[in-house]
Amino acid sequence: MGKQKVIIFAFVVLMVLLFFLGAKKIRSLQAQIGEQKEKIAKLDQRLDRVRSLEESLEERRMTGKVLHQIPRVQDPIANKVLVEKFLKSFLSKLGFEAEVKVDGERKSKDFPDLIGVNEVPLRIGTQNYSSYEQVMNMLEEFRYFPFAVEILTIGGTDVAVPGNLRIQLKYYVIPEDS
Repeated sequence: MGKQKVIIFAFVVLMVLLFFLGAKKIRSLQAQIGEQKEKIAKLDQRLDRVRSLEESLEERRMTGKVLHQIPRVQDPIANKVLVEKFLKSFLSKLGFEAEVKVDGERKSKDFPDLIGVNEVPLRIGTQNYSSYEQVMNMLEEFRYFPFAVEILTIGGTDVAVPGNLRIQLKYYVIPEDS
């Protein structure tokens, strides 16, 4: 009878141990599920903000309002997408079908640190352009935005983007206070 009591006691201890470990694992999984739900909710909010900004830009374009700077959001990836979409739309309006590469935003070396201007390196490549006048019109339009052309090549390979006409430029992100 003593051996049976030991086996029953060990079995009860094992069951209690499994119960507590299982409950702990269940709480851990519930916490992970809660975190994932929060992440999804935040991503959903970011997506809604980007969509509303895109709709606002489309509305401005349809009504003919002029932008003096590309709109920005808090998300750096969304900002890269906005700059790329803006440039593609801008260039298509000028008659260019272009490939646009947008790099990450960084502190600009062209301005003092006190001002706090950042820059976004851009590379544009296009296969077809109809005339020298079309290229000059594009460069003239760039003046209305905080762009600085660094390299302009026709047929060269100095800018790492496909196309016959290649442009490397910087887009300056001016602080809101200015």
